[in-house]
Order: sequence, then structure tokens, then C-alpha cells
Amino acid sequence: MKQFVAWARVSSVGQKKEGFSLEDQEVRLREFAERLGGGVVKMYKVAETATRHDERTTFREFTAFVRAHARSLSGMLFVKVDRAARSIQSWAELEALAEATHVPMLFPDQPSADTPAGRMQRRMSAVFASYQTDQQASDIRAGLRRRVESGLPLGRPYGYRTVRVNSRSILEHDPIEAPKVKRLFELFAYKPLTVDGLREELARQGVAYRDHTPRFPRATLHKLLRNRHVIGEVRVGDQWRPGAFEPLVDRVTFNAVQAKLGGGKVYQRPELVFAGGLISCGHCGHCLTGETKRKRSPDGQLLEYTYYFCTQYRGAGHPRIRFTEARIEGLFLDLFARLKMDERAARWVVEVVKARAGHSRELNGQLRADLERQRLAAESRLKALLDLRVDREITAEDYAAKRSELLDRQAGLRVQLEETDRDDAQIADLAVRVIELSQSLENRWKTGDFRAKREILGLLCESVRSNSENLEIRLRKPFDLIASGDLVSSSGAEESRTPDLIIANDALYQLSYRPKWGGV
Repeated sequence: MKQFVAWARVSSVGQKKEGFSLEDQEVRLREFAERLGGGVVKMYKVAETATRHDERTTFREFTAFVRAHARSLSGMLFVKVDRAARSIQSWAELEALAEATHVPMLFPDQPSADTPAGRMQRRMSAVFASYQTDQQASDIRAGLRRRVESGLPLGRPYGYRTVRVNSRSILEHDPIEAPKVKRLFELFAYKPLTVDGLREELARQGVAYRDHTPRFPRATLHKLLRNRHVIGEVRVGDQWRPGAFEPLVDRVTFNAVQAKLGGGKVYQRPELVFAGGLISCGHCGHCLTGETKRKRSPDGQLLEYTYYFCTQYRGAGHPRIRFTEARIEGLFLDLFARLKMDERAARWVVEVVKARAGHSRELNGQLRADLERQRLAAESRLKALLDLRVDREITAEDYAAKRSELLDRQAGLRVQLEETDRDDAQIADLAVRVIELSQSLENRWKTGDFRAKREILGLLCESVRSNSENLEIRLRKPFDLIASGDLVSSSGAEESRTPDLIIANDALYQLSYRPKWGGV
């Protein structure tokens, strides 16, 4: 009984409808083998979903099998020449294989004779099949290029859906996914969260990724936060250009997210209060990290010990210094005690800062006027840029690059205007809250959870650096003045240092910004 090896390949879904599915090919090849007086000992299949790499791997396995069993094989079976190979190179390899092993290629519907005429006809069929493959790939690339040039992204970004309007595909906000995208950007931009912290917060709020995948995958979430499709842009070549669809997120929020992501080093799950970039090493400048170890006491109780150390702790010549969490917490509790003032001094500081707010109103008015002038100038330049593009006086690439630059500038000015638009009475109220915070830090710390403690540290600390077995804590203003006692002299409030109070009042503006280490 003759033995044959068979090859079946489907390169597109459309070929299934034409009767060339893998199942159809397998039936025809087995019937063909029976007509030749034998059977198929090995069937190789390549589905339409296979990548070029996967198909090439299967092709190598097929040729290796033919070489290994050449003496027992009576032929290689293919339904058609275009099912045997998708390129001239692959066809040449098959011809070389048949010549080297003396295992002929056989086709049920095409000439199989090993004659000059038969070889020429098969080669012409292979050339035509290769041409069709190349042309199809060229058409697909051209279609994709036309799509992005028309302002639509490749594929469907999360948060959008594709609809047909007048036989054209357009993108619109998905009523289910779009609110999720907006929510996660707002949370990450304006809350003290990392990517992992955002994932947990979304789960806590019941914001599901998919019905079958409730939690957002970490990698997907990180990629989504970087995706400029959400601000209505589409990638054309190496540039991002304005797209033909509505943005999901405003540019100010998107830029805030990118600034927070930085180099992507926030992709770490926060677990330790004093880790995550809060403390830097005084020896090498790297951040301190931590670990929690669990040990059982002699009576069988499970105890936890948390230590903090430099990430370069094991490097050659690096001091082997570790801080216990209790040691660091004790240093901060001592600091909180120094920040607490007596009630008379606290009332006096608040009164002076409120008086200072009146003078700040005039300065803020001048700043607002200058920022508004810059904003109007940027808006005017955007209109002029559009006119130049309409008149084709600049290229699409130059227009896209300059437009993106002006939009970023405009977004930055809006942020500054929002900051200066705050009434100075709000600053005075903030002064009251700062004093109240300094008076109750110890209680807030002892009753707060991980997130609350990180917010407190972010508000208080400008920088923290380890030094031998101590910490050098640099406080933000006005907390540094409160801790040093410079706001009020030891002899009483009447001799207070007014210049320091002016500095303290100006420093209150920074407290409205996101904490440096908030939740990181």
C-alpha cells in the first residue's frame, strides 16, 4: 500500500466559503490518496489564523518529515499549486525537495506529470499565486494607509465603537466603555494612585473591563493610559495627527497622566508606607525599598518585621544599613509633635495669613491678565496655522507637529489660569486647614490607612534622605517654618517674623498640587 504525506492550507476566511476549508481539503486529499492506491500517513494543516512564523515552522516540519521518510513515501499531496506555497521561494524549496528525495508532488485537479510541460504549467500557477498574494498584501497596506490618513485609527480603541453611516465607517463613543476611560484617567491624574493602585480602585468602584474580565489587566491599563487615541489623535507614520473622531479625555488631564507616568517607573504595586520613592539613599542617591518578613515566635505566634534599605544595598562598598519601620515611624511622630503650636500662636498665624491674602489678590490679577493674553495669542496662532494648512502653504506633517505643540501650550496655560483664578479667600481658608492639620497630625497618622499616610507624607515632605542611621527630612513651606519655630518667636507672637509669614502664605499655593509621593 502506497504512503503519502499531505499538506492543507487556508490563507483567508473567504476561501472557506469557496470550498477550500481545511476539512474540505483533508477529505479531497484522502480520497485522492485512495484513488492512487494508498493512504495519507501524515497530514499537515495551516489555518487562516496562523501567523507567517507559525506557517513557516509547519512548512519546515513538513519538509523534514519528507526527507526523513523519503524511502517509504510515494508522493506529496496538495489540492492545488496555490495551496502548496504562498511565494516563489517556497515553491522553489518544494521543487528542490522533490528532486533531492525523489518524492513527487501530486495534485488531484492539476497536472502532476514530471515533464517540461507539466513543470512549466505548475511554475506558472505558482507565479500567479505569488502575484495574488503580493497584490492582496499591497491592497491591504493601501487600505490601512487610507484609513489613518482619513483620521481613523487602525482597529477599534477601547472606549469607542465602529458604526456605519452612509456606507462609511466612523468611530463614536461607546456608551458603556467611554465613561470607564474617562473615569480611570481622572482617577490616575488627580488621585494619589499608581497603575496597580488604579486597578484596585476601579475594582473597588465596580468599574469592570469586560463582562468576562472584571478587573483591568495591568498591561492593558498601562497601555491605555499612554494611548493618544483618547485625545482624538491618530498615528500616521511617526507622527500623531488630529483624528476624525471625538476625544474621550481633555488634553490637560491626559498631560497630567503622562507627567505622572514619567518613565513608567510607577508600575509597581504599593505596599509599604515609606517605600516607593519617598526616601533616597544619602550614599548613592537611589531610592529605598522595603520588605516584610514573617517569623514565628517561641509561642507559635506569627510576627511581621518590616525593613527598609537602599535598592543598591548589596553593591560593593555600599553601607549595609537597614531601617526598621518602627524606627522611621518614630522619627515622623517626633516631627509631628514639633509641628504642633499652642492655640494662641496658631490663631495669630491664621490672622496674619488672611491679611496677606488681600495683597495677593492684586498680584494674582496681574498674573491672570498676562496668562489670558498668552492664551489668546496661542488661540490666534492655532487659527492662523489652520488657514495656512487650508491654503496648502504648509505640509500635513508640519501642521500636525505645530498644532500639537500649540495645543499643549494652550492646555498648560489653562492649568495656570485655573490656579490663579482661585479667590484669595480660598488661600486664607487653606491656611486655616494647614494649621488644623499641623495640630492634629499625630492623631491622623495613628488612625489613617496606607493611602492617608501617603497623602500626609506627600503634603509635608519636600525630600527625605537617609544618613547613617538617621533621616534628613526637608519639609515643604510653611511646615518647615512651623517645625523650626520661626513663625512665632519664643517671647511671643508680637515679635513674630513677618517676612517668614509672607513666604509661608505664598507657599500655601503649592498645597493644591498633587503630592509628590501620593500613593506611589
